[in-house]
Amino acid sequence: MKPQDPARLLHQSVQAHQQGRLDIAEAGYRQVLQQLANQPDAWRLLGQLQLAQARWAEAATSLSQSIRARPQQAEAWHALGEAQEELQQLAEAEASYRRAGELRPGWPEAHYNQARLLRMLEQTEPARLALKRSLDLNPSAVAAWQLRALLEQDAGELLTALKSLDQALHLAPERAALHHNRAVLLQRLHRHAEALAAHERALGLGLQVADAHYNHGNTLQSLGRNAAAAAAYRQALKLDGQHGLALYDLARLRYSQGEPDFLDELDAAETAAPQSALAPGLKAQLLLKAERPSEAADAYARACRLAPQSCAYFDGLGQALSRLGRHEEALQAQQHALQLNPSDANTRSNLARSLLAAGRAAEAAATAEQALRHRPDDQLAVALLGLAWRLLGDPREAWLNDYGSLVQVFDLPAPPGWAGMTEFNQALATELNALHTDREAPVDQTLRHGTQTHDNLLDQAWPRVAELKPVLSAAIQRYIAGLPKDSSHPFLQERRAGWRFTDSWSSRLRSSGFHTNHVHGHGWISACYYVALPEATVDAEAQAGWIKFGQPDLDLGLAPQRLEQPRVGRLVLFPSCFWHGTTPFVDEQPRLTIAFDIKPD
Repeated sequence: MKPQDPARLLHQSVQAHQQGRLDIAEAGYRQVLQQLANQPDAWRLLGQLQLAQARWAEAATSLSQSIRARPQQAEAWHALGEAQEELQQLAEAEASYRRAGELRPGWPEAHYNQARLLRMLEQTEPARLALKRSLDLNPSAVAAWQLRALLEQDAGELLTALKSLDQALHLAPERAALHHNRAVLLQRLHRHAEALAAHERALGLGLQVADAHYNHGNTLQSLGRNAAAAAAYRQALKLDGQHGLALYDLARLRYSQGEPDFLDELDAAETAAPQSALAPGLKAQLLLKAERPSEAADAYARACRLAPQSCAYFDGLGQALSRLGRHEEALQAQQHALQLNPSDANTRSNLARSLLAAGRAAEAAATAEQALRHRPDDQLAVALLGLAWRLLGDPREAWLNDYGSLVQVFDLPAPPGWAGMTEFNQALATELNALHTDREAPVDQTLRHGTQTHDNLLDQAWPRVAELKPVLSAAIQRYIAGLPKDSSHPFLQERRAGWRFTDSWSSRLRSSGFHTNHVHGHGWISACYYVALPEATVDAEAQAGWIKFGQPDLDLGLAPQRLEQPRVGRLVLFPSCFWHGTTPFVDEQPRLTIAFDIKPD
């Protein structure tokens, strides 16, 4: 275009833009700006063109120029928010969307996008207010109802979220992604049969993305349909061969079915993407859990070479080397991990463990204390600190690990309507046994020679479990009410009336089975309830199948500090930071328990 009147040139450039002749449009906008350097419409239109071409930084510059020339442009602010969002400038994008909504209060998309960004910034209540403004203006906006469901899920309001998703589906009943989201929510609610139906509806409507098949596999596994779950995970991997969750959970599932080649898909993923650290990193994690530290160390070393800025991989390498007795190499790897991420509490705790294994208890104590400064409720760090004090002969260990008073035993009454605990626990055992659908223990759990149920047991609507739950709750209330007050004690300082169940599961050990010594890293109070027991546990001299406290998972020559005999109907409560495990037993009858953690509200 030849130089001409700027207004006419701008009009012609807009026409070219609308016709898709973007090169001509851009050249025209720039010619206008050569004549009128602060022409706000030309800057805005140029920025919108750049935005459409994914030229995010250029778009942000052009739109900012337009706003400087004329600040009251809602469209320019909104487009600037889009560019900033793509540039991962989330706080700035939220502010731009907010300004667009202030300038044009009746624009639902501006309020919706502000709500999205506020959620990404973890500002839940402001996000809900912004979304309400959007829905008040446009109650038929499907995406807004979907976002409302996500915000409700974030707040733990799962049933309310389900209603919001149902409203979105009422508006768009054939939208496959909504059926998938509904399935994922139903899975969180442990309504597995309904979740499966929703997954099948989504897939039937043509949703062919890796996440859809992966989540389908999770539901199938919850229903005990393990072969179908494996097929769903494999379908996810056909669509995305580097889908980390599908790779990990397929390997984990195959391990639980006793398949020796459970790492095959991870081997294939590593071969297919030799420059990616994903597959060797996942493989290393599983091998370490499977007590194959030499192979784990090799896999972690490959992951470290491919991702030299990963704190987690160097930490994992250190853990594997420590288990191999290569202590100096282990400490070097974990110290390097901390240089990469000095605030990582997990790595500090794992370094403390490696220092204990290397015989450096004083350094271990200092490192565990550093981990607790980063994360005061780190149960593993508390356990390692107590272990270091014990090795050092520090009298504070007896104060920290008061096994005599903080481990308590409750022989529970039968739930209402039952003649006694014998009859109730027989019915409970029948219910639980049906949920044990695996052949072997999960690779990343502590039981050996046994199986474990899926999902949070106490959150599910199993009739006998539901009858037991209030009986457990009453005992927990008595336990907490009787705890002494000590604001300096890592466990007792959390003493308060409000609490909630978190993780819960059933374990079933067969002959030779036991739990390795461990702590519950994400709990506050942990528990074991005995449902059915082998005859071997009766012998008070052999103490087979008993729970033991105070013996760590490190070979330091330390004996248990307390053992408790299991008894059907008995509940044992103790701090999650206490080392605990069980002694093996030999008996044809299984040892069936329910275990759970609770956290303070």
